[in-house]
Amino acid sequence: MLFVTWHFQIECIQPYFPPQITFTTEDAVGRYIFAVDEINQRAYQWHLIDSDDQLYSYAMQHFPYAIPDSPESKNYVQLNVYDPVYCVYTAIWKHGSGMHDSFPEHWYYNSSSFKIGNVMEFSSKMIHAANISIDEDYWYSEENCSLQQTGEVYPCEEIFFKKNTDIPVRHTYFEGTGWYALRVIVNYKIISVGKPSDKLFAKIPENWMNNCTDLNLGLDFILPSPIIEVNESATVKIRLTSPPHRLDGNDTMTLRWRVDETSSECQNCLRWEPKQFNFNNKNFDRYQTMIVSRVKDGSETTISPIMKGGGYDKTRSDVYRLLFR
Repeated sequence: MLFVTWHFQIECIQPYFPPQITFTTEDAVGRYIFAVDEINQRAYQWHLIDSDDQLYSYAMQHFPYAIPDSPESKNYVQLNVYDPVYCVYTAIWKHGSGMHDSFPEHWYYNSSSFKIGNVMEFSSKMIHAANISIDEDYWYSEENCSLQQTGEVYPCEEIFFKKNTDIPVRHTYFEGTGWYALRVIVNYKIISVGKPSDKLFAKIPENWMNNCTDLNLGLDFILPSPIIEVNESATVKIRLTSPPHRLDGNDTMTLRWRVDETSSECQNCLRWEPKQFNFNNKNFDRYQTMIVSRVKDGSETTISPIMKGGGYDKTRSDVYRLLFR
């Protein structure tokens, strides 16, 4: 009876990766190296896109070289280094979120919560098929999916491990739905089981907070209508998405606007007040009001922000342009 009970418990254990593992995968998009360290809450991904482009991604609970007392020093941080071109990062907290393209989506619990967990999360219960192979353990989902193009039916997910271990060999899953559904096969090559090598994290630049772009920094608008008649005005409410960085003791970000000459059909049709806004850590999330008035009849006018200070200098201004008709 004890043997039967033990056997039943073993069968019910869901298949997961080791909590510390480094492995490679390869697909049509490129070659990848992953390192996951649940114990020390750090993760790494390297993606070889082609001979000239490489992406290094890092996620850590305690990110090195963070400025003391900054959000980045108190929260999980994700840093993407697009070698040799540029780098971007986010602190995952109440005023921001991580980049959801390098690490498993199930690590992001909501827009402000993140924790490095197991590589795998299955969409349904996985069933252990006993004694299918002398070399591998095979698990399959209780839900089935079909390829409409061929009519073939498979388990929605399958995963294979080396016999009697938690060392993954390959994983199959369905991507897309309906006519566009594809059955994807991922093969794993294990580099190591146990704490990932510190060498993988040695390329983190010491000056990443000063030289890389903080993707949490941005503008938030309320603009009821972009249509303004001559001698009429529109009200634009503006605030920041995340507090400015404190640099050299100063946390002020100044915001001004200019007419975008390349995308405006009328250069002198609009006037706006005030000419400058000041945001800091105390008022960054409070809407400030800009009154935009049409002083001359004309067609479209686009105005672009000029952001200075608090780390906002590196924020892309083109994504926050305002168009008035």
